[in-house]
Amino acid sequence: MPVYEDKERKTWYFKTRYKDLYGRNKQKMQRGFKKRKDAITAEAAFIISIQNTFSDEVTIDEVFNHNITFKSYKDKTVRRRTNEYRFHIQPRFGHIKVKDINTQQVIEFKSYLEKHFDSLNSARTVYSNFKILINHAVKFFNLKIDPTLKVGSIERVKPNINFIKRGEFEQTVVDFNMHHYAEFTRLLFYTGLRVGEALALTWKDVELKNNQLYVSKTLDHKTRLPTAPKTKGSEGFVPFPSFIAEMLKQIKKESEEKFYGFNESFYVFGGMLPYHYAHYHKHFKKVFPNLRIHDLRHSYASYLINKGIDIYLVKELMRHDDIKQTANTYGHLYVERKHEAMSVFED
Repeated sequence: MPVYEDKERKTWYFKTRYKDLYGRNKQKMQRGFKKRKDAITAEAAFIISIQNTFSDEVTIDEVFNHNITFKSYKDKTVRRRTNEYRFHIQPRFGHIKVKDINTQQVIEFKSYLEKHFDSLNSARTVYSNFKILINHAVKFFNLKIDPTLKVGSIERVKPNINFIKRGEFEQTVVDFNMHHYAEFTRLLFYTGLRVGEALALTWKDVELKNNQLYVSKTLDHKTRLPTAPKTKGSEGFVPFPSFIAEMLKQIKKESEEKFYGFNESFYVFGGMLPYHYAHYHKHFKKVFPNLRIHDLRHSYASYLINKGIDIYLVKELMRHDDIKQTANTYGHLYVERKHEAMSVFED
């Protein structure tokens, strides 16, 4: 451990290189020691403090900050995980060293989540995020004993699929009193787009001649800026029926007349700026009080299934990454049609 004499100031200093918490090369230099041995002692203490940074002596707060920085999470995910951490994980574990967390504390935390949330799936999400931190501590901070291993996970509950039939939808959607909100809602119902994907659409993404649009982004509800779509499989072409094409042609014509300097980079719904999600959501709930916006996507899938569309084609139209996702979500609708399938033997 080399130390150096500052002959001009008649003092000693140390200079050493190290890697910080995020693996970046750093250099530490500290001056002003009257004696050589004081500089040596200070350098040794600094090196020990760096080594402890990567040990199980760190707190859950430090593990969380490292994880949220180390991983390439989307901004939306960072906000969600940070809120979940601050409200549920930090009050119980934030100040505790990871090595001191025990199985009984984990059991009590799991029980709290199951009682606190109305939805077990929400409880499961927070508990999974807690386990992510423990796994992160094992991988990066030499945590030797995982306190969650002996504690069972919170089981995923298959959510109830809520949808609206086409006839009822068409009777109700006309009740919107905001400009083009009815048209925006029709696009969601007849394409199965996620609301962020629809908000992010520009005219560059729409091929009116081919009755299709291309999904390559989604809109962050907070920043109103486009970001990467939900999953890699979400990106792709989405067809739409001819009457939706006519609807979009009319909207484009109105936009060309309304907006000075109109071009293909303008948003389909909103013009120079996209619609504000919160404003649309408020009006949506007035018209469809018993539906979530995402239920329109479920309605799209259920309509296709009831019309006899093959589940593999539904998977492609929904842009699911895996057929299991489609089957797990909508498989019961096919089960209900088993007796209808027997009609092929009646011919």
